This record gives sequence, C-alpha cells and structure tokens, in this order.
Amino acid sequence: MTREKTPGPVWRRLAITWLVRLLILVMLLPILPIGLLVLAARGPNATTVDERFSLSSSIRSPYRNTLKGAYQYSFAFCGDPHMHAESRGCFPDLDKVIRANRINFVIFGGDLTYLGREAEYRNFVDLTNGLTCPAYAVLGNHDLYNGGWSYYWRYLGPSSYSFYGGNAKFVVIDTATGQIGERQMAWIREELRANKQPLLFVVSHMPIYGGAHGAYEFPKSEERSQLIALFEKYGVDYVLEGHYHAYVDMTVNGVRYITSGSFSEGLLDAGTRHFLLFQIYGPNVSVRKIEVEPEAPVQYMDGEV
Repeated sequence: MTREKTPGPVWRRLAITWLVRLLILVMLLPILPIGLLVLAARGPNATTVDERFSLSSSIRSPYRNTLKGAYQYSFAFCGDPHMHAESRGCFPDLDKVIRANRINFVIFGGDLTYLGREAEYRNFVDLTNGLTCPAYAVLGNHDLYNGGWSYYWRYLGPSSYSFYGGNAKFVVIDTATGQIGERQMAWIREELRANKQPLLFVVSHMPIYGGAHGAYEFPKSEERSQLIALFEKYGVDYVLEGHYHAYVDMTVNGVRYITSGSFSEGLLDAGTRHFLLFQIYGPNVSVRKIEVEPEAPVQYMDGEV
C-alpha cells in the first residue's frame, strides 16, 4: 500500500515565504530613495482635490462666524498676496483702510504665498494675525508649490469651508488645480441649497467668469458647467475670484462675478495693486476698488499664473 505524499513541515514553508519577501525587499531598496525624491518633487501635483477635500472634511475648521445677524457691516476681499518669507507686502496699507473704514473681516482669495514654502506661510499668518479684524483664507495654485499643501492645512486649516458673516453666507471652494471632484461638488450643492441668509457669496481662487484669458479661468469642463448651474439654481449673489491679477466685474444670468486684482507688492499682470471694499446695508451691497501703493513700480509676471 502506497501513502500519499504530504506537504513538508509548516516551518519550512514559512521560511521559504519570508526568504522570498526578503529578497524582494533587498531588490527594491536601491530605488526607494529615488521614489521618495520623485514624490517630494511633485510640487502642485502632490495632492488631488479629492485628497484635500477629504482632509478638509476631517479637521476642525479654525474659521468662525462673525457679526451674526448684523445687516450693516463691511469686509475686504484681497486677491493674490504672493507673500515672500520676509516682506510686509501691502499689509500696512490694508490695515490703515481697515481702521479708517471699520472693516469687520477680510478674505484673501488664494496665492497667499509665492512658492508654497513654510517660511512664506509663517509670514502670511503673522501678518494676518496683526490685522485689526479676522481673516479668512482661500487656497491658490501657488500655495501648492513645493509640497505647500502640508503647510497650508497645518497653518490655515481646510481648503473648503463655509462661514456666516452678518446677513450673508460665504462658501469657500477649492479650485486651486482647476478641478472640483465629486465629493466637493456634492458638498457645494448642499451648502448652497441649505442657505437661509439674504445674501450668498461663493469664493474661488480661479475665476469661473472674468479671467479674460483661458489660462486664467477655471477650465471649460463639465465641472464648470455644473458650478454655474448650481450658482444660478440656488441664487448665489456674488462669486469672488482671484488668480487673474486684474479687476473684472461682470454679471451672468443674475450672478455677479467679481475678480480682484493682485494685492501683491511684486507680481502684477495689469492695472494697479488694489483690494475690494464691500459695504453691506441690508440687501444692498456696494463694491469699491481701493488702490494701494500706487507709486510703486509694476513688476510683470513673465507668463507665470
């Protein structure tokens, strides 16, 4: 009578399995540092909009509602500060106007930094902390350079959030890479649908309308069409935008799209350095362009957007 062959001892099979795994690891070790360097150098592509939204949804927002129930107030909207590590930029001019006009809060429309470096973020935070009113931030494409997202959420929090200012709701969206993503789109839809305030603002770094050139506007895509449809369906009053570095004011199907020029002391494409002053009295909104450092020389961007 013959016996069937049985597998070898368990310890022998385990040893062979772990030996194979060890050999694979030894083969991969020489290329692991290269892979890590590639990931570190991916710049603005290091995170997707879905990844940013996922983290934004999971962290506690530092942004608070302000002036709840007020119907007479003012706020400033500043486009593209592009702060370097050691510069005060146009912040002294801004603070003078804040004091003179009793501005209640200020929104910075993206490209807060020039190269997304940590020292630039620290400088921006120090300067905004020195203002005499609360500040709200928007993520821009420059803020993602050199792995900048890791500093953005650490120093400033989420890239998608909403808050109430006076009698208005503000919905800040992440358009830094020209994409929205399914989860953020669903969130935007719900935020707009649930609004009960008399005034409704959306804040976007990339212009939906008003970029003047295709390179400066949110890409003409299905997502852009969805955004425009949502804005019109849920009665958005204003869409505040940056990125273009020039002032544009246009109304499309009842929605007013306003692009602020650059607040940077160095980078301009056109016009003069300025920010926008919004003054609200009930349902009435007035917008005024406030120029800063008009005598300073203009430095053009050489195609960098």
